[in-house]
Amino acid sequence: MFLAIVYAPPKRSPYADEGFFDNIAAVVGMIQDFGGSILLTGDFNARTNAVDDYVDCHYFVDHMPGTLPLGNDFPEVLPERHNSDKGGLKGWHNEFLDLCRSSGLLILNGRIAGDESGECICFANGGSSLVDYMVASPALFDCATSLVVHKCPLFCGKRCDPDHKPLSFNLQLPWQHVASTISESHVDIRRFKHDANKCT
Repeated sequence: MFLAIVYAPPKRSPYADEGFFDNIAAVVGMIQDFGGSILLTGDFNARTNAVDDYVDCHYFVDHMPGTLPLGNDFPEVLPERHNSDKGGLKGWHNEFLDLCRSSGLLILNGRIAGDESGECICFANGGSSLVDYMVASPALFDCATSLVVHKCPLFCGKRCDPDHKPLSFNLQLPWQHVASTISESHVDIRRFKHDANKCT
């Protein structure tokens, strides 16, 4: 499983990069070529309402048989995505949704237990919005058992960012050790050791 934490600076920021989502798509494509599952989380600065994050392949199957097969790992039943943010499509919404559609990644917010309503997470500049997402490969969708938007001001004993509520999620994954086929000289691999006595 490939896990990445993402921050897309706002579109009008001097730090904004028009190629940001293309770069993410390239990395996602490389990981998918190796057969890996992907989980992206972070602030995408994209307000998407409940616009579809996938291409409805059923249309093509029904109207143009044989043109576009459904992926084997796409969930048989995909819950409707809810979003409490009714503020309109803003920011990197087109780029973010295109990333999801082109890579087959699915937004977990507003679809799984604990966040069925797609709760607003960002409370900057006197407003509220949903711009912080968890996005996963279809193979991980059924493994995601919960997504929780936590209340501030404290999370794990630490003061929260005043503008963004923290998210946590649970995955129930089948474990199997597989030898890496990616050379460590080409990919920055960092190793972490879990310590149940610390919450960081």
